[in-house]
Amino acid sequence: MTEGPRGSRLQRRLAVTLIGLTAVTAGLLGMGYWAAERWVENRSMEDLLERELERRTGAPLAAGDDGGLRYYRAASDRPPPAALAALPPGRYRRLIVGGRAYQGLVRQLGPGDNAILLYDVSLLEVREQRLLLLLAAGLVASGLTAWRASRTLAVYVLAPLGTLVAAIGALDPARRGSRLALPDPADQADLRVIVQALNGYMERLDALVERERVFAAAASHELRSPLAVIAGAAEILEDLPAAQAPVQRIARAVHQARLDLNALLALSRGESEAVEVLRLDRLLPQWAQEQLASIAGAAPQLHWQLAPEPVTAPPGSLHVIFVNLLRNALRAAGAGGCVSVAAGRGRLTVEDSGAGIPAAELPHLFEPHFRGSGGGTGIGLYVARTLALRQGWELSLRNGAAGGGCAELRMGNAV
Repeated sequence: MTEGPRGSRLQRRLAVTLIGLTAVTAGLLGMGYWAAERWVENRSMEDLLERELERRTGAPLAAGDDGGLRYYRAASDRPPPAALAALPPGRYRRLIVGGRAYQGLVRQLGPGDNAILLYDVSLLEVREQRLLLLLAAGLVASGLTAWRASRTLAVYVLAPLGTLVAAIGALDPARRGSRLALPDPADQADLRVIVQALNGYMERLDALVERERVFAAAASHELRSPLAVIAGAAEILEDLPAAQAPVQRIARAVHQARLDLNALLALSRGESEAVEVLRLDRLLPQWAQEQLASIAGAAPQLHWQLAPEPVTAPPGSLHVIFVNLLRNALRAAGAGGCVSVAAGRGRLTVEDSGAGIPAAELPHLFEPHFRGSGGGTGIGLYVARTLALRQGWELSLRNGAAGGGCAELRMGNAV
């Protein structure tokens, strides 16, 4: 059985269930045996008293003791004691006479003539007590035996499941076509059904991933063509002096679109994007210009705290992440607000002066298609978080100490 909290809990549950069933079964059997023994004993005793009383009442008037039997008759020379003489006719399971326990039968033979027959059951009661102790000891022994056997049985029964769990854990998500080995149908028919269902699911999942990769490749091809056309047209327009500024903006947009396309395409294929040595103190202000230019009306003020140190990172992924964080911060700050961007020592923070992030929305901001009160499409932060995780980075959102939202990207392996 595989180690770990889940496997241990499953073993304990199975062991406790087996112990409980064994204890309940042993207890029911023991109580049933004890009840049956009592019933047989009482019936036998009642039959004995009935026969013996019939025999003695048919004899001449006499009374006396015979082994464990004591016989009294009111009309004889041995009348019963006063405590017994007052008993009405009937059967009595337990009577105490002289400090000993008796089972008795009282029968009225005539007016003022009662016959009483007692049988000493003191030794029987001692035997019943010993029997109860024996049953209790048997129940404890059954529980201990079940405890030891259940642990071994739990390991044995759950071993195939543990092997399957280990095989599933060893699967490489990036390796397509991986399948689980089918167990022997003669020994593990039930487990074989589970394995077949999992393999079928993985086959359908591989087909879905293949379709997504084909679509991503096709989309990349279709998008690269118009980008190439736009880039070529921009190069031609560079010769016109009046078009320098717009053409330069077009060229920057084409370059950034290619970066984003490379990052998203690598993400869809499960590949690693090529890294470069980047100077964030130069790149981030350039990337921010396009976002500021797209804002209608007064744009928030940008405050920069950028350390002049090189960073080794994939430019496409970093561009997508930064643009999404900056776009959200600009939207939250609004006209007249301010956004602070700081970078250094493998950290990038974007903080705005807006109203902050509602506490109820914080746990869900990175979920796909979740749209908070600040607006947005519900996909940008999800893509940014996914790209960060792919690079081994940590992206988090919180409310700043002075209000407003604060996004932080920790590039532990980027510097």
